[in-house]
Amino acid sequence: MHPQALGPMMGKVAEALLGTPNERLSRPRDGVLRFGSHGSMEVSIRDGWFADHESDVRGGVLDLIKHKGGAANDAAAFRWLEERGIKEAAPLEGRQQQASRFYDYRDETGQTVFRVERKQRGQEKTFLQHGPDGAGGFHCKPGCMQGVRRVLYRLPELAAADPSEIVYYCEGERDADRLARDGLVATTHPGGAGKFDPVSHCIAEHLAGRRVVILQDNDEAGAKHAAAGLKKLSAVAERAISLLLPGLPPKGDVSDWLAAGGSAFELQQKAEAAFADADAPAELLQTLDLADLSTRQPVPKSFAIERLAPLAEVTLFTGPGSAGKSLLGQQMATCAAAGLPCLRLAVEPGPALYLTCEDDAEQLHWRQAHLCDALGVPMASLAGKLHLVSLRGALDNELGTFTPDGRMHLAPAYHRLVATLQSIGARLAFLDNVAHLFAGNENDRGDVTRFVSLLNRLASDTGAAIILLGHPNKSGDDYSGSTAWLNAVRSQFNIEHDVETDIRKLKIGKANYAQKGDAFRFMWRDWAFVHEDDLPADTARQMRETVLANADNKLFLTCLAERNKQRRHVSEKPTAQNFAPKVFEAMPESKGIGRKRLTDAMDRLFRIEAIERGFLWRDTGEGRDIHGLRETSDKPS
Repeated sequence: MHPQALGPMMGKVAEALLGTPNERLSRPRDGVLRFGSHGSMEVSIRDGWFADHESDVRGGVLDLIKHKGGAANDAAAFRWLEERGIKEAAPLEGRQQQASRFYDYRDETGQTVFRVERKQRGQEKTFLQHGPDGAGGFHCKPGCMQGVRRVLYRLPELAAADPSEIVYYCEGERDADRLARDGLVATTHPGGAGKFDPVSHCIAEHLAGRRVVILQDNDEAGAKHAAAGLKKLSAVAERAISLLLPGLPPKGDVSDWLAAGGSAFELQQKAEAAFADADAPAELLQTLDLADLSTRQPVPKSFAIERLAPLAEVTLFTGPGSAGKSLLGQQMATCAAAGLPCLRLAVEPGPALYLTCEDDAEQLHWRQAHLCDALGVPMASLAGKLHLVSLRGALDNELGTFTPDGRMHLAPAYHRLVATLQSIGARLAFLDNVAHLFAGNENDRGDVTRFVSLLNRLASDTGAAIILLGHPNKSGDDYSGSTAWLNAVRSQFNIEHDVETDIRKLKIGKANYAQKGDAFRFMWRDWAFVHEDDLPADTARQMRETVLANADNKLFLTCLAERNKQRRHVSEKPTAQNFAPKVFEAMPESKGIGRKRLTDAMDRLFRIEAIERGFLWRDTGEGRDIHGLRETSDKPS
């Protein structure tokens, strides 16, 4: 495209490079716009020319782009237009050339020392350094950079800038050029993220005594780059800080931030604020007034649930799936609202919250109705005292989000939770469970510690006992993930479930304010948990016997199914060599319960018609039918 054909693009180019025109001095009817407080920059959007009267420079669209620092030559100016969508991309035959962009690294005199080529194929980018070829040009060959002085990018502009101006240290040349177009002092170095050592001499010479802001890209490499830069620059700069701009997408940089609506002015404000925060004198730690404390009696820690859940603290409540954590949590919250003890533990009366991310509202209603029946509490009497919340299916349940450098930002869900607890005056809150509320890495000590610290802040701000439900890990530990979970909380208890007897055990695993190791047993009865000692003796014994019998029946049927699958039939006759209890007691599937319990199980299964003797299969080798024990559901059709 001939440069003269670019004239109609002058309006968009001027808007991108010069900003808002001076309305008082512009003549829109004539197609002439003036820029600057005195209108020294004149642009004709009708005829496609500009005139910088202060610098005495004139030209067309490409000349304006080069004049304002957007490109070093016409080819680069064409690429500038294409990258911003002002001009259509080059045709296919020219795209191979357009896939590369060159950045000139110049010394203090403006002489190009070497060049960096940015090659892009789709989403893949590579950077190549071009050293002098000895004939006035540059080439990219092995050893081409040997003996070449490494300098900072845009060094002439950096050296000429006011020393009081902030220097923005970017991770790439594109970002530095973008900031320079907005009038900021910006630089970078060759070689990629973190490669500060080759330009150490240049940093020491030209950034000494300057204020430098390292603009961090939003990824792990960006965090490491910023950390390395601070280590290098802090030794020479007057002040050096790193800045991660808010709202960056993954792998986003300052150019993305500007494209999303940020401005150079706003960037300067954020940088100055960051410097002010870094320079602010540190606040002194507040120490306890021992003279005042000596006049008052110390008080022990108060508990929302006796021995288990101290007020204004976070307690970790763990147990395997289906052990009953959710039901017990809802039952404890119900007892708090109703002013009742729970499993012989004193519960402080008061408003309580049970929040679940796993069960829907209908399931909460079902459990609550049965709990109220079992506890003898009218459901309506709990209105305003017991608060049940279902967040199942919600997509924003995490209380905090983590940046690549490990920092955590409060999420909207946290603010909603704080407002809810304060509004209802909750003294006890169950959060079910950690997998839905924690967005970090459970094996990362830093992530875990920050998250539990956030919950400790929640407990402290509201005065409530916060009980966080979680699962054990596959190794059998009481918690899943880093040991930081247990180290960060002040209290932890877990539930164990013997599936054969259906007896649960509640055990205090960590207790900074109570007796560690306490444990007691309880059972499920009529949709609520009951302490073993609160059951009538006959009822408790009967329940245990029934549960044990059911478990033995299941083991017997498991052994029977395995034998019949192997086509090795067993008999119900005690005198037979293949007497079922005799055969089963040696099988691992019976879990060592012994012949007597297996015999009792067989008798029970016969009485309830769960098993029978009947035809099993045809032995074609011997030409006879095989009969033996089978489940009644296994009858041939």
